[in-house]
Amino acid sequence: MKLLATCVLLIGSLTTYADRPIPTTPEELTQTVQAAFANADAEIEAIIAIPDNERTFDNTIGAIDSMMARLDEAANMSLFMGYVHPDASIREAATAGEQYWSGWAVDFATNEALYNAVKAYADTNPVLEGEQARLLEHTLRDYKRSGMMLSADDREKLKAIQKELGNLSIEFEANIRTDETVIPLTLAELEGTPQSIIDGLMEVNGVYLVTLDYPTFGPIMDYCEVPETRQKVWWSYSRRAGRKNVEVLEKIIKLRDEASDLLGYDTTADYEIEVRMAKDAATVQAFYDQLIPVVRKKSEQDYAEMVAAKRDHLGDPNAEFHPWDFSFYYDRIKNQKYAVDSQEVQQYFPLQGVMDGLFEITQFLYGITYVEVTDSAAERGTPLWHEDVRLFEVWDDATGDQLGEFYIDLHPRDNKYSHAAQWGLVQHKVWEDGSKRMPVAALVCNFTKPTADKPSLMTHDEVETFFHEFRHCLHTILSEAHYATFAGTGVERDFVEAPSQMFEEWVWTPETLSLFAKHYET
Repeated sequence: MKLLATCVLLIGSLTTYADRPIPTTPEELTQTVQAAFANADAEIEAIIAIPDNERTFDNTIGAIDSMMARLDEAANMSLFMGYVHPDASIREAATAGEQYWSGWAVDFATNEALYNAVKAYADTNPVLEGEQARLLEHTLRDYKRSGMMLSADDREKLKAIQKELGNLSIEFEANIRTDETVIPLTLAELEGTPQSIIDGLMEVNGVYLVTLDYPTFGPIMDYCEVPETRQKVWWSYSRRAGRKNVEVLEKIIKLRDEASDLLGYDTTADYEIEVRMAKDAATVQAFYDQLIPVVRKKSEQDYAEMVAAKRDHLGDPNAEFHPWDFSFYYDRIKNQKYAVDSQEVQQYFPLQGVMDGLFEITQFLYGITYVEVTDSAAERGTPLWHEDVRLFEVWDDATGDQLGEFYIDLHPRDNKYSHAAQWGLVQHKVWEDGSKRMPVAALVCNFTKPTADKPSLMTHDEVETFFHEFRHCLHTILSEAHYATFAGTGVERDFVEAPSQMFEEWVWTPETLSLFAKHYET
């Protein structure tokens, strides 16, 4: 493996990299996004202009896929900055660009001239197979869902609804991302919270300012002995963005109902589920009807054990169990009943060690090699947006070809996306001339930060999350789809989590843990 990595490094030094610049000003970002959409609009007009008797799959359906692939590559990196960039003005410009894309997407999906072009080709009843047949089928289905079968008046109503829904969804996420809630608590109110967490809080005259990033929120919910503190923190976390987002949600629910009614669906759920593997709400309900009786008995046993643990702990036989008690007593039961001390377990998961183990496992499984290029990122035309970010190439051991690249941005900071997610910034695509485009992914998480005397020590939950999200990253990088529409995680939403949910189970097996679970000091 060491020899192979050396060879890959030599090959990498000869590779010509596609520039992925990061805009340095809001104006530059806006210009980049506007140019991307101007080019997309020109490509759409070129597709429309083709005479109907000359239409083929490649110059119509395939051309639409190519147009969207070029648009994604040209605009995605800039718009992604809205979730991760440290500069507020860049984030605001990126969010504005995302709002523009949302509206543009509705116009694109209801472009009557483009729809007529697609329909003209579909009416020739072409004999297609595989991805081509699926792409035409999905394109026609999506036009139906966009309201192209409605009257002109109803279509305009639906367009207005869909544009507003797009903006509201972006607003909802932005409100959470920019929430600045801080909870002032005394040291006594933080009793039981790990000292490493307290040391990381801002302290003013004996009052600690608790933020709601997950590496702070999680340990307080897990270990704080003061129920009132857990209640305050839980409520504050649950109410991020406050009344603003309640109002946004109310509008979204109403508009989704109006849209599904216009389109003739029985419920909003039927509209949403139509494009998933389940297909309709009745199938989902039937699944729940079978599942709930199976899990109810065990859930009632677990709940009774939680309630008993709280009553025993407080010496109160009438104590009631609340949502903010769950994490605390879950951890307490693990410790007392199974001798699992979560804080002690954390000592065995230094982030770099976990990453080394994750990389070793996936490189072996898939026959690939990762090469870090963080130090040369700027000079190769792929600059980083923050000092925490690292960049890796992915190479195929069998062919010696580069398969793609991925960024990792693993620690919390103000106004950064606050959960864990993978972005497919560039999707795999086979172009008309047979050449292939390398995919690019970004893995964004919020794991515990290192301290002055300790490395970043991950909870087991964080290790599980890392494995889960990294599998999404590999879903993007290892895709072999011909058309960008189906590349990477461009699959049904009720399937997209399956590979990651299976892979995260590896962190529960002794064989896996033995590869990287080692005490950070010994």
